[in-house]
Amino acid sequence: MNWNQFGYICRVNSSKTLSTGQKDELSTQPHLNMYANSGSHSKLAHNLVTQIASQDEATSQKQAAYYQCLPELVNEFKFEHKGWLSYLSIVFVIYVLSSLLYQSFVVPAFLEVYSAHTMSLSHTFDDYFTYWYVPIILLVLLLSIIFTVILKLKNASALTELKPFSGLFKVLIPRQLVNKYNSLISTLLFPINHKEGSKASIPQTEHLAKCELLGLETQEEFKALLKQQLKLFNAHIKSYINKLVIIYGLVIVVSIYLFVKAAYQPLFMLGEVL
Repeated sequence: MNWNQFGYICRVNSSKTLSTGQKDELSTQPHLNMYANSGSHSKLAHNLVTQIASQDEATSQKQAAYYQCLPELVNEFKFEHKGWLSYLSIVFVIYVLSSLLYQSFVVPAFLEVYSAHTMSLSHTFDDYFTYWYVPIILLVLLLSIIFTVILKLKNASALTELKPFSGLFKVLIPRQLVNKYNSLISTLLFPINHKEGSKASIPQTEHLAKCELLGLETQEEFKALLKQQLKLFNAHIKSYINKLVIIYGLVIVVSIYLFVKAAYQPLFMLGEVL
């Protein structure tokens, strides 16, 4: 189920004019298929629909009314990642091709020239050309980690997973970013988890509970808080990815420096030979 299908289910279930039978009829797969090609599958959306459907009609109607805003918010703050992936890939491919071409064609030519002049090859080439593959392996590993992190954060931003930051991602994703996501999910689950008189887990849900207790229109406040938290979460995602790109940039700059330094060494020594 994607978020647009979820929004449709919420509109159906929040209706005050449809009977239970009519709601069930409109919630069948043929009607859901009308919104099937407009978003990624979301386990979280499916889980929320299941919980809403398990409630009595009055509670289900109330919860569905809260969640009608979700598709709009998710689409508004959808994380764009293609620019970063394209940039990193292009820089990496150029560097690898340059290294391979130099190692395959230029280095053998220099070796032939130096061999013809019976010159010792022990100090002719920098250690870089002995271990030229090490920076490439390091960059492949770093690039793989960055790609994996970007795709995981994309899914987290689109709210497609129940627990996106488990296992290895507890190490790769900063704790502050995980806390922002957990706070966002706690707010999102307020309509389902909140029980009158129960203690709120975070300031946002405490605020919503107080608004509801005092009779304020909580649905609008719920939407405003979700919008604010999604915006903040996406800002933290972009900041973290920028830091990863800077680290990657520093590694590849150092690699290119070592490559250029080592590449010019045989040229200087060629003058001595000739």
